[in-house]
Amino acid sequence: MSTSPGRRLLRAFLLTLLGSMISTGSAVAGGDGESTRPYWVFFADKGLRDIQQEQTAIDAAARSLTDRALRRRAKVRAHAVDLLDVPVAPDYVREVLETGAQHRTTSRWLNAVSVDATDTQIAALEALPFVAKVQAVARRLHESVDVIPVIPGWEHPLRYTLNYGECLSQLEPIQVPLLHDQGLSGSGVLICMLDTGYLRIHDALTGVSVVAERDFINDDAVTSNEPGDPDGQHNHGTYTLSLIGGFAPGNLIGPAYGADFALAKTEDISDETPVEEDYWVEGIEWADSLGSDVASSSLSYKDWYTYEDMDGNTAVTTIAADLAVLNGIVVVVSAGNSGSSEWHYISAPADGDSVMAIGAVDSVGVLADWSSRGPTYDGRTKPDVVAMGVSDLVALVDDPQGYARGSGTSFSCPIVGGVCALLLESHPEWTPMQVAEALKLTALNAANPDSSYGWGLVQASDANDHTFTDVVESESLPGPDAGLALRVHPNPCWGGATLSFSLRSRSAGPVELRIYDARGRRVRTLIDSHELSMNPSVIWDGCNEKGCPVAAGVYFARLRVGRTESRVPVVVLR
Repeated sequence: MSTSPGRRLLRAFLLTLLGSMISTGSAVAGGDGESTRPYWVFFADKGLRDIQQEQTAIDAAARSLTDRALRRRAKVRAHAVDLLDVPVAPDYVREVLETGAQHRTTSRWLNAVSVDATDTQIAALEALPFVAKVQAVARRLHESVDVIPVIPGWEHPLRYTLNYGECLSQLEPIQVPLLHDQGLSGSGVLICMLDTGYLRIHDALTGVSVVAERDFINDDAVTSNEPGDPDGQHNHGTYTLSLIGGFAPGNLIGPAYGADFALAKTEDISDETPVEEDYWVEGIEWADSLGSDVASSSLSYKDWYTYEDMDGNTAVTTIAADLAVLNGIVVVVSAGNSGSSEWHYISAPADGDSVMAIGAVDSVGVLADWSSRGPTYDGRTKPDVVAMGVSDLVALVDDPQGYARGSGTSFSCPIVGGVCALLLESHPEWTPMQVAEALKLTALNAANPDSSYGWGLVQASDANDHTFTDVVESESLPGPDAGLALRVHPNPCWGGATLSFSLRSRSAGPVELRIYDARGRRVRTLIDSHELSMNPSVIWDGCNEKGCPVAAGVYFARLRVGRTESRVPVVVLR
């Protein structure tokens, strides 16, 4: 449902009021005089009573995905749709809203809704029998990016087919012109941008192919500024779109100028208003349903989290980002701009196991002091790679012929996102993990990755020529599933789940059922037997081999019967 101009103006006033109240420890008052805050309401299950209902719901979920989405998922999953794709139960949502809580967003992957609710309403929600948990929506204050208008005038030697003008300095060090000279432009690749909004009147943007757009803040299809939006709402997204997909020869050319784009408006920049993570989760699920191949997001979340939460398992944006990669999307996010601050480290969802976190260097490859550092709290190397994010040339928003320079990992991120689109155009069969491997193993610091540069400065042409070593897959590595049908219920789960399957015959071979984490490490062996019934099921209590509960995050259940196996993602929430 679209939002009227009057409602948007009222909403803008309330958001500004919310921001000022949050800065002093207050919140907006509800209709009964109590203050409201945004909360996640997680459900214990999808409201389905038996396997037949589950299968019917899964079949319906498959029909809701585009053919493009199903084809993309098929690269990484033999069973492309599962219980995670089933919408939340309508009856559950209805009872939540009957408490007076106001709906904000819905997440099928997390099996949750976010609402604005008072303390009294939260108490009522927590008492509902199907509610597993209620927790505050994490947020951060908007970090503005300043740009300085410039008049491009430096003539570069025309060494390549295209005339890059001054933006050559941000593309040549990462070998993008070499791929453009091979005819690559991102054609046939769908990129989803998740940002503040987009104004496409600039000469470099009028030719951008936009196939879908969605404003998740105002709940409509307008991603440029609307009545009631703050001034500059669409600026940041316009900058990032120009960096990845702009095309104005002689001035500004993005790596993926020939790609198609889906534009998601997920961040509100109202003064002092927190940016909530729930819009981002809804946006990445939308990207998946459309069939996006790449998701580029220059947003990060650290307020209300601690460094200990940057473990790849805690933040809901991180869990959602990892699930998007599991479904075949290359997810590229900013590492953050906190390297010289007290926080220092990357922010969510850059801590994801499968997410590409992008740091920033200048035109000669020197790391920006403010580029957020790794490692993740659990010791993994981040960022993954770096690109130019210092004094990048971008399109000005309100001047169709104007340009500016600005800095931030917000700007290095879309450049790498564009490189990913070039690689997928050249190698459409590559999975997200193969794209990440090609980028990392050919980057300039690949021999000695660290917590500042990661694997180093991207080398796009070398990555395009990368070949993967043919090795026998380790038994502990999660990957595409094949053959058997393995069911997990509920999924996502809270503390435990039932895993069930059917054997074709008793002589099918030895049976193993194991749980692995997202890094391929064995967590628990549930079945290791030659003697099983034809329709076995087993309960995983959410614990590892030592009996300790596992952390929240994305796991894999792997069933192996003889030489046939099936792998299903299992999302554990805590």
